[in-house]
Amino acid sequence: MNKEKCVLVCGVGERASAVARRLLGEGYAVVLHQEAPPRALRRRMCFADAWFDGVATLNAVEARLAGSSAEFLRGMQTRQFIPILLRPFGEVASRWPWDVIVAAPDEHDPPPPRLADLAELTIAVGDGAIAGTDCDVVVVADGPDPGAVLRPGETRPNRPPQYDRRALERWDVIAPCAGRLDAMATIGARVRAGEAIGCLGGEEVLAPVGGRVSGLARPEQQAFPGMPIAEITVADTAPVIGVTERNKLIARSVAFVLEMEGSGWTPARFGVGC
Repeated sequence: MNKEKCVLVCGVGERASAVARRLLGEGYAVVLHQEAPPRALRRRMCFADAWFDGVATLNAVEARLAGSSAEFLRGMQTRQFIPILLRPFGEVASRWPWDVIVAAPDEHDPPPPRLADLAELTIAVGDGAIAGTDCDVVVVADGPDPGAVLRPGETRPNRPPQYDRRALERWDVIAPCAGRLDAMATIGARVRAGEAIGCLGGEEVLAPVGGRVSGLARPEQQAFPGMPIAEITVADTAPVIGVTERNKLIARSVAFVLEMEGSGWTPARFGVGC
């Protein structure tokens, strides 16, 4: 695909940030879109903080809010940063001639919008979309085959459930009451089990396990009882900053789809009896 073409990536969470960062590195003109305030906890593994602070950096790549048309165009033309648009999705999708639209919500985000016919090529990352109906291509995000590409008529292979080691590496810290988190710890800091990591509504929030703080809610955001407000990783090797290997695979697959679709390459199909 012509690297001068414009790519809109929906989301500022981990998956969308990894995809946008990869495509910018490939030379595409990339723009992020996030209409509502993001609730990402792993804020040093994505561009979510830019929604509040105006700018965020992920692995040496910067994303900035585009408060004007000039800033939006400067980011696309220079590739020095990734502009972030906050306007409603329908307006953003219709007011610019996007060549590619990628929806890449994180695991607990709302499902992606229907992308069909909104651009020359549309890609949905994760569950909740059907290739050929909601978009042109689906890129698998979860399970044993992250980055697998599904085209119209293709479905995920049926595989038996696998033990997910990642589920035991990270522990959510749940809000005991309503309020805004006044954090005492920082992302990346080590904490002991039972140690206070912040205050919420006048109550101390205690670490359920010992480990490193991998996520914290923004202080501006209201939390409600039962809502995750922080995350602790117990695995020394689990990253708390930067792009995970799984999201690198997903981003690489999205870049591969753009390259192959642009060159007119058609994947081979094999029958059941082959």
